[in-house]
Amino acid sequence: MRRLAATAFLALLLVLAVPGTAAADEDNWSIPRYDLTASAAADGAVDVRLSFDFDFAGTEGHGPYVTLPLRQRIAGDPDHERAFTVTDVTAASPSGAPAQVETEEDGGALAIRVGDEDVEVDGVQSYEIGYRIRGVVNPATGTAGQDEIFWNVVGDAWEVPLSGVTVRLTGPAAVVGARCSAGQDGSDAACAAADVAGDTVTYRQDRVEPGTGLTVTAAWPAGTFVGAEPQLVPRRHLGNTFTLDPLTGGLAAALALVGAGALAAHARRRGRDQQYVGLTPGLGPVGAETAATVPRSRRAPVAVRFTPPDGVRPGELGTLLDEVAHTHHVTATVVDLAVRGHLRITETRAADGDGDGGTEVRSWRLVRTAERDRPVERLLPYEDLVLQRLFDGRSEVALDDLGPSFTGTVGKVQAALYAAVTDQGWFVANPATVRRRWYGIGAAVLLAGAALTLVLALTVGWGLVGLAVVLVGVLVLVVAHTMPARTAAGSAVLAQALGFKTYLETAEADQIRFEEGEDLFSRYLPHAIAFGVAERWAGVFAELAARGHDVPVPAWYVGPQPFAFAAVGGSSFADTLGAFSQAATTSMTAATAGTSGGSGMSSGFAGGGVGGGGGGGW
Repeated sequence: MRRLAATAFLALLLVLAVPGTAAADEDNWSIPRYDLTASAAADGAVDVRLSFDFDFAGTEGHGPYVTLPLRQRIAGDPDHERAFTVTDVTAASPSGAPAQVETEEDGGALAIRVGDEDVEVDGVQSYEIGYRIRGVVNPATGTAGQDEIFWNVVGDAWEVPLSGVTVRLTGPAAVVGARCSAGQDGSDAACAAADVAGDTVTYRQDRVEPGTGLTVTAAWPAGTFVGAEPQLVPRRHLGNTFTLDPLTGGLAAALALVGAGALAAHARRRGRDQQYVGLTPGLGPVGAETAATVPRSRRAPVAVRFTPPDGVRPGELGTLLDEVAHTHHVTATVVDLAVRGHLRITETRAADGDGDGGTEVRSWRLVRTAERDRPVERLLPYEDLVLQRLFDGRSEVALDDLGPSFTGTVGKVQAALYAAVTDQGWFVANPATVRRRWYGIGAAVLLAGAALTLVLALTVGWGLVGLAVVLVGVLVLVVAHTMPARTAAGSAVLAQALGFKTYLETAEADQIRFEEGEDLFSRYLPHAIAFGVAERWAGVFAELAARGHDVPVPAWYVGPQPFAFAAVGGSSFADTLGAFSQAATTSMTAATAGTSGGSGMSSGFAGGGVGGGGGGGW
């Protein structure tokens, strides 16, 4: 049996958890008499009777409390703790004070509270507390193999001083040795007395101050106690909850590899885009023709395309390209509706209010065009939704004041964009639904792995195996956004979109060709916003204007001064367009977010024994 090393029981946390413990105005409380009688049976059970006087010193209190450890660290054995069992707790007051008893386990300790929370007492009151404790006997641990009790009968967690301390320890046979120490942990100062008389040792100490303790040792012949071996319970820590050995390491590696392999196989089989075989990228079968499909190669060259795919709205094109319906795709839809004549964007400027007149603040208003001036065309559901929520029965609205009328609209428009690209057969399944499903799977695997880690770590020390499951969950979450897969038809349109995006990204001013009166800038601007290259596209036309070309002025945009692509007063329309796009995206996002809310044996020095604890008044 290993020799047990000293560990002071830290009951302060438990003491703080007991309501109404001694405060500053109760500093004068004390225990002027403290008698503890303990009788150890041959089976190791120790019956304890604690009799003491509690002096409330003119400050009323409810009664005393005592804390006893139920767990204690073992020096040299990090994988176990020594356990104690306390039963049969009783309390009485010979002086007539309330003596109701309440017990509570917390933090590896037992709190015994005596008194009535509705009644306060004063003066000196007498109390008796009784209990039975198992686990304090150390068989065959003496230098000659004796059985011992090495016990911190007064722990260092007492909050009040103890005077007139007497401890009587009786065993089932004649005592063959005894000693005691008093003071702070590690002290070898002998207590006032340790007198042996047959099977009993009487220990005395005049005073025990708060933060110090009294440790007693008594030895009996080997074999005195039978079946009284210390109670050891597993103690879990990083070293033994995540044990790495061939078994746990192999299982963890196998789980991680199998999970990652299954995820990769699924992603390869169902998470990859498809493309037509034998057809030029961007083209699909004509009429009733069919074509075989294979996984799409992301290395295929992109052919520049000078026009967008026929009949595809900018927001849909951006969603197809990104696999995500972003807020700027909604902004592109607003501008597209303006270009097509359903609304007008009006810019205003005002001084910033600082009084120096040197800085202007830009703002924009969206103006609904008169019904007679609107084009006759069928709007898509999400386009109609945008117009309804933007104006909400009004003829115009400030971009900064979208507020409640636009709450939730961005999310609904995004959902409609996902539905549109799915209904047109460009994706195997709705991208948002696929991502949500895989994020849900990843979160479920992650939580299951965390629970499994906790269970395995605290039971058999195989936490590493559970961590492998956690790793698989993390991998699923990482790749969830890549799970939406385009169909071969979707890949064909994607090739066209990539070709048109390349054109918008690379076109130079001297490469732009348009017919007289043709507003090529406005026609492709919504696509440029959806692709994130609007400012560059505007910059190309600013350069054309600076060279003297007759560039048509957009009719859907009204500014505070005559429209000019090239810089006027240090600002170009490219700057203005960038500011508007940012303001529109911010305003729509803010409108949506606004309501979404959002744990020595033989040395005999003080504190070196088992048990301990403390107490005080409440």
